[in-house]
Amino acid sequence: MLKYDEMLLMLRLEPLDRSAKTAFAAACAQRLVPLSDRYALQVGDSSRLARLGVIVSATWEAASGRDVEASRLSEEAELMVPDEDDEGWRAGRAYASNAATAASYALRTWLTNDPQEAAWAARQLFDVADLVYFQANPGGSFVAEEQDKASLESPLVQPAISAIHRDLEAIENAWPWLEVRQRAEEEGRERAASVP
Repeated sequence: MLKYDEMLLMLRLEPLDRSAKTAFAAACAQRLVPLSDRYALQVGDSSRLARLGVIVSATWEAASGRDVEASRLSEEAELMVPDEDDEGWRAGRAYASNAATAASYALRTWLTNDPQEAAWAARQLFDVADLVYFQANPGGSFVAEEQDKASLESPLVQPAISAIHRDLEAIENAWPWLEVRQRAEEEGRERAASVP
């Protein structure tokens, strides 16, 4: 069983250069874009549908050494976090929130070279998987520790942790970022199609 260990993740991210950290964080955000797009379609927000993908693309460009307005784009991603007070809480809104937050953290990784920002981008991917588990298993009769263990071991959460590990390993082993991005896009679409 894979575990989500943010401290270990940060230790592995620390020696990577700024571009590699950013590419890892971008891969995490990339995996969540399809869930954000689905939410945008559900609420009829066509500007969101087009925009978050553009922001994540800019993150990949920054990681590749191209000049982007990372600070402005990070702020724009933060503004895309849906306001829960507008219509109340629901899973799709939470997923969209995680996606926009991951994009912002990915850009902040570029701006700061801080491994914590990249780890927080990965955390969004984990949190979405954890929420999917609890949506599929509402009102369990477990105590909190047992619920967390059941979530961690579930086939809903393990693939997200595996994706985080595989993306980081690919970046550590200098895979071409285009391949990492394409895998993240494809697996993100597959994951979004399976999320209720």
